Amino acid sequence: MIKDFLKKGFIFYLLASLLISGLFMFYIQGDSIISRIDGWGWLFFITSCLSHAALLVLALFLVFFLPWVLLRQIKLATILFISSVSMLASVCVLNMQVYKIYRFHINGFILNMLTGPNPTDIFQFDGTLYFQEGLLLFLIIAVCIFLWFIAGRVVKKWKKQHGRWAVTLFLTMFLLANGIHIYGAFVVKPSILLTSRLIPYYFPVSANSLLTKMGFEHQALETEASLSGSDLKYPLQPISIERSDTTKTNIIFILIDSWNKRALSKTGMPYLWKMSQEELFYDNHISCSNGTRYSVFGIFTGLQPYYWPAFQASHTSPLLIDQLLDQGYIFKAYPSATLKSPPFSKVLFQHVPNLRTDTPGNSPYQRDSVIASDFVRDIPKLARNQKPFFAFVFFDMPHGLTYPPNKPKYFKPAWDYADYASLNNDTPVEPFWNLYMNLCFATDRFVGQIIEQLKASNLYDNSLIIITGDHGQEFNENHKNYWGHSSNFSQYQIGVPLIVHTPGNNIAKRYSHRTTHYDFVPTLMKDYLGVTNPMRDYCVGLHLNDSTPRLWHFVGNELRYAFLLKKDTILTKEGAGWIEVTDSNMNPIDNYHINPKQFERVIDDLNRFFKK
Repeated sequence: MIKDFLKKGFIFYLLASLLISGLFMFYIQGDSIISRIDGWGWLFFITSCLSHAALLVLALFLVFFLPWVLLRQIKLATILFISSVSMLASVCVLNMQVYKIYRFHINGFILNMLTGPNPTDIFQFDGTLYFQEGLLLFLIIAVCIFLWFIAGRVVKKWKKQHGRWAVTLFLTMFLLANGIHIYGAFVVKPSILLTSRLIPYYFPVSANSLLTKMGFEHQALETEASLSGSDLKYPLQPISIERSDTTKTNIIFILIDSWNKRALSKTGMPYLWKMSQEELFYDNHISCSNGTRYSVFGIFTGLQPYYWPAFQASHTSPLLIDQLLDQGYIFKAYPSATLKSPPFSKVLFQHVPNLRTDTPGNSPYQRDSVIASDFVRDIPKLARNQKPFFAFVFFDMPHGLTYPPNKPKYFKPAWDYADYASLNNDTPVEPFWNLYMNLCFATDRFVGQIIEQLKASNLYDNSLIIITGDHGQEFNENHKNYWGHSSNFSQYQIGVPLIVHTPGNNIAKRYSHRTTHYDFVPTLMKDYLGVTNPMRDYCVGLHLNDSTPRLWHFVGNELRYAFLLKKDTILTKEGAGWIEVTDSNMNPIDNYHINPKQFERVIDDLNRFFKK
């Protein structure tokens, strides 16, 4: 009896998996991506729906059915399994409705608003809706009961080879879906990448780094010809330029990876500290992420990193880069770490000719030394060329956290490398911090060499120089055992210094209003490239000197992100969907309720550059 009942439960598992996968397939109905899907895209989407549904229902089978059957609780196992499948199917349908409105799946933000005060400010629960949703729930339960009945009828005819074939089929679907995604992610194939976002909480495998190490060439299959089917509407209106006969300003962007704001001090980074006292200094500047990939994306697009997958899949180039090239700028890149991984060369700089993507060297210190020397050597040539140039210099030492043993240590006692295995909430900070400060001190000297060469070549006065970090680096400042970055969205992981030298400026000024990485694009486009469009047409930032509050500031990526509110309250949406609410020091805030009307406006604005 137990054996037959297990067989019946397994057949129901297969039928329920088909039901859930069918619901997943309905997610694509009416989506703008449907016009771009080719044969590979359809194969990936169908196999993904089948394999993801099979895994979800398998979890229900292992938790709500198998243990109770083995305990001979037959009726309880039946009720729990049918009920859990019915609940999963109901959530899939409700999530489909949410996704079509907001372009994201049910998460903690939605649940917070539903359980908070005044949910009807955004969700209109009238009698008709209650009736429709109730009828839908009844229909789903009826279908699940019917599938259980079908499983009972089939069980007598079911043979072992049928089970083997079914398991083989689902395993094949799983392997095929992930294999196709590995291929699609590596060659940046839109019809594969864009469909994965439709399936709720589905995370297929990628292997870009492994394939690159194996010697495969990372090359996109499709070009600008594919953009007509993109689900992006970027910019909202065609870009208008006010041409000027005046000499173009050189633009130099110096980025320091993992730059802690406390490192900018008179003793720690004397050259840059002096610049901060003599130039424009923004002491409340924050990044758009706590990791490099998404921070750099926000810098060059002026858009939330939420758009990274869409840019990558559609091969959309940032307007800022295209405008620089269209207006005759020479683009010079000096990266310490490679621009191939993350694939900045393919996502952000795909139109840049002869792009430098790598720098020789066995350590961040060596590579940083090389890029500083290379730029210093090139500056006189750029001066003689008399063409405007855009230089992107990206230092990596503070991120690498390895100090050469043959170099003098200015801060002691200091580790030679980051001993992450020994870190805990009681670890003395000083030796780790001094390692970091030795690296920042060396970076400061390299930046100083660049600035002095610009002055010696008479380029300093006609150059816009922006010096900032991609994101911060935490050293347990909040005493919550957070070290490094990419783990939270507190001020120590997203706050960075910002020093700006503007052409001909001899006045030092300190700005204390919040500025963000999103503000670079509109400032450059308006002040230096002659773009006359409203800033909302092409970015989400404001002019750096605009003191308008940056509320509901988005930080993170498309999966794990946060909004920064008043008093730096942090609403963090984790990858699994739930939310955590903390203050700026990562202390939990209990019973926080999101204002539904504000949230609706924020999400509408977040999705502004997607086609409706």
